[in-house]
Amino acid sequence: MPVAAFDLLATRDLPGFARANGWTYDAVAKPLDRTASPAQLSAAVLSTGLAYDRIAGNGWEVGRLIAGGNPNQAASVVGRPVTPADYGIPEGIGLGYLAITMARNLPQMILKSTADGRDPWIGVFKRPAKGQEMLLEGDFNSHFRLFVPNGYERDALYIFTPDLMALLIHETGDLDVEVKDNHLIVYRAAGFNLTDPATWARFERIHATVGAKAWRQTDMYQDPRGGGSPTRFDDRTASNAVGPVGVRLRTRLSKFATIAVAVMAGFFVVPGIVWFAGFVFMMITATQVAPGSSITWSY
Repeated sequence: MPVAAFDLLATRDLPGFARANGWTYDAVAKPLDRTASPAQLSAAVLSTGLAYDRIAGNGWEVGRLIAGGNPNQAASVVGRPVTPADYGIPEGIGLGYLAITMARNLPQMILKSTADGRDPWIGVFKRPAKGQEMLLEGDFNSHFRLFVPNGYERDALYIFTPDLMALLIHETGDLDVEVKDNHLIVYRAAGFNLTDPATWARFERIHATVGAKAWRQTDMYQDPRGGGSPTRFDDRTASNAVGPVGVRLRTRLSKFATIAVAVMAGFFVVPGIVWFAGFVFMMITATQVAPGSSITWSY
């Protein structure tokens, strides 16, 4: 993806910049299917998940996934208003992404960066269920936490070879990475500054290194659980489907979501129980008859 016309970025003319490079620009667009991906599981984008400032070329696209109908509008998340300042994104709430198209459909695998030294799932509504984290060789595990569907550990070793792992550390060590369907997707929680030439230089470098290596590593991939050969990874004519277990990682609610659900239950469920108990008590009290009295039925 050679990049030109950087001068147009100085005036924030993203449509003109895209046209000058032979790409397409959409101010608002329907994003890639990201079911159960970080982009959709983030509490900030549960409400919509639209792509803003999407620029797409041959086999790739970039943009911002933003919550709410307006990128500058606060979104209501788990019962409280969320403002752009909560996520440190001046343009709006969301995630920046670079998606690179692969030759084959692949099982969903997520690499969560440990670069910030914090729990990488802070602010995420769901996280992979336990028992799906996989350790790889070398110091890769100090840079990323790898999550793989159960039974797909061999596939992960086939995809994440030592040379690809080295490129991921060097080029995307501070970013989250996801392999899903026929895409390799790179995310940044604070978004990418699309008007900065340095951002596009980095996109070009990631595309030429990580993207190219991932393509070469997976262009013969097939999942025998999806209808392919049980012994070969190199038959292009075989099924391009991924088995049901590998299509999506199993997920569970994060502590953040569990607390939010408990708080909401406290607001709605507990008062309802108290009201119902009071109503029952009133009915019982109203039907009690004093000793020695009688009940007269009127018709």
